[in-house]
Amino acid sequence: MRVAVFHPGAMGSQLAAQLVVAGHEVHWVPEGRSTASVQRAEAAGLIGTPFAEAVGWADVVLSSCAPQGAVDIARRVGEAGFKGLYVEANPLSPRSLAAAVESLPDVTFVDAGVVGPPPTGGPSPTHLMLSGAAASQVAALWSGTAVTPMVVGDEPGAASAAKSAYAFYNKGKAALAVLAFELAAKHGVTDALVAQQIRADAGSLKDPGLPEGLTSVAWRWGPEFDELAETLDDAGLEGDTARALRQVWTRLSQ
Repeated sequence: MRVAVFHPGAMGSQLAAQLVVAGHEVHWVPEGRSTASVQRAEAAGLIGTPFAEAVGWADVVLSSCAPQGAVDIARRVGEAGFKGLYVEANPLSPRSLAAAVESLPDVTFVDAGVVGPPPTGGPSPTHLMLSGAAASQVAALWSGTAVTPMVVGDEPGAASAAKSAYAFYNKGKAALAVLAFELAAKHGVTDALVAQQIRADAGSLKDPGLPEGLTSVAWRWGPEFDELAETLDDAGLEGDTARALRQVWTRLSQ
């Protein structure tokens, strides 16, 4: 299959690299991207192509970027007249997902969400949640790779919900750990908190390098928590919980 991926960051480049491993030809658009993005794309075996050519040539478009750019990418691809298989692999709220779907009236739309680290074949699996009428077809694209596809529903939205549920738990506890370390530091008792890492229920308190280790992803996790807040609101749950934790990522990103 011919695949165009927008815009491959740390996760998207590795998802695309596994498509290359599976024998697909994968293109991306280097215009306006950083040197780090170019290096990741080259290492993944991606082919740099202008936007219009990449969309016009592709059988499949994979959108894997920061959530704040996802709807704009869908609109641009829709305006370019794409009519193939569109894989929306960003953590979106129901409202944002609906906006992406509406921007792409002529495509076969598959909702996707990644749970786990970038796929490198390590001990922690990378699950690609998929939902939509063509979810099984998309799952087959990564056959025999370090990506483990999981079809979780027949309609778009199910995959995003599965991703959101895990992300809220996993990244939420990371935000709580950041606050715990900062609170301990304010009172000069960090050593006492670190001493509790031996406990089985210490969880994210065992993660090394907090909070400094999360500053590089805070710019992306903040908007993800905006989407999570809307997702919780839509389910009749406490979206303000995500809004409060979002403030941790706002502060770290600054």
